[in-house]
Amino acid sequence: MAIRRRFSALFLSHGAPDILLGNSPAALFFRSLGTIVEKPERVIIVSAHWQTVLPTIGAASTFRTIHDFSGFPDELYRTRYPARGAPEDARRLQENLKNTGVPCQLDLDRGLDHGAWVPLLALFPDFDVPVVPFSLPQGYSPDDLMQMGTFLRESFPENTLLIGSGGSTHNLSSYRPDRSPCPEAVAFDAWLKTNLLAKNSTALLDFRSDAPDALFNHPTDEHFLPLFVAMGFGYDTPGPVLLYEEISGGSLSLSSYGFPLPDQMGRPLVSGPVEAEGNESSRGTGSFPLSE
Repeated sequence: MAIRRRFSALFLSHGAPDILLGNSPAALFFRSLGTIVEKPERVIIVSAHWQTVLPTIGAASTFRTIHDFSGFPDELYRTRYPARGAPEDARRLQENLKNTGVPCQLDLDRGLDHGAWVPLLALFPDFDVPVVPFSLPQGYSPDDLMQMGTFLRESFPENTLLIGSGGSTHNLSSYRPDRSPCPEAVAFDAWLKTNLLAKNSTALLDFRSDAPDALFNHPTDEHFLPLFVAMGFGYDTPGPVLLYEEISGGSLSLSSYGFPLPDQMGRPLVSGPVEAEGNESSRGTGSFPLSE
């Protein structure tokens, strides 16, 4: 039986837009999130698919659903996630950033891309948690983004969940359905797990130089960068912890992590692990291997 836990932040490898369909281990994991994560007052979501020149905050009263993909089942194009916005929170955050000298802007029109609405649909299928989307500013370094995450945490210290939605690895050109895990992806995924659970931010911030096969696993940065916002937001937690791990199609790691609040670290998550049938390329875990 699942026990809900309070999290400060999540880093979710959102995979393909159809990740919630079917009964794959990844689909089961994502659909279980709503029974694992305690409902917050608001969600700040940072998606790899929203990059802007300046930091930008979504301030719509209700968000339309963006189907920013092609070639997927019709069911996905019929899916709608009419999330409530939090315009007053967005304006307060803009004011806080401007008061520290950080130029930023509001976007009153943009909806939620699949990097945002797919995990939100899994977590809060009743559209009952207000959402504040926050963009990935182009030109921000991993350290800049981690500091931004800390600023966001200090701006919303009470009952707020930040979701960084991206990918632990994201090499689509090497992806093949049913392909065994590429050695490069396995090595990077292991490096990420070791350093993230050990809270070795120095190595993580310098992932381009420190991580094995960084260019293979992240030809571009945008899917890895939401991790650093989550790290900054979860700075005052004893985590992070591993939520799920799988390498899909040889090169796409779906490893996902959470930053549970201090009083949650000793609480069990589920009655047992979610296991995939077949080879290790689709291994899933539903337990929390806690960092030391």
